[in-house]
Amino acid sequence: MIRTVLTLRVPRENVNAVVAYYAEQDTLARSLREAPGLSAELLVAEDGSGELIATAVWPDDAAYQVWLDNPWRIESAKELAAFLLGAGAVVGEGRRYRIVQSALPEAHAGDAAVTQK
Repeated sequence: MIRTVLTLRVPRENVNAVVAYYAEQDTLARSLREAPGLSAELLVAEDGSGELIATAVWPDDAAYQVWLDNPWRIESAKELAAFLLGAGAVVGEGRRYRIVQSALPEAHAGDAAVTQK
């Protein structure tokens, strides 16, 4: 499995607009519907820096490539680039990390699932 990490650097005043864009476009759920992703999240830096991270878990590189090649994603990246810092900024490919270890909380007897956020 791999985790992809796409860092988006935007002016502080654009952070809420990027979060709204992801919600309005249903970007995270769409990535899981239209490519064989396992999970996806959008993170906002708590330090007010204007940095956001879009991260996802994919079964392998080929699954992520399906998302990268998706025509909707390609067009969406162009729209999203308007929010980024720097003239001519583009939304590129996320950095890929191979998952070599992971841990999940143990479920307690009778619990349906344990989730931490």
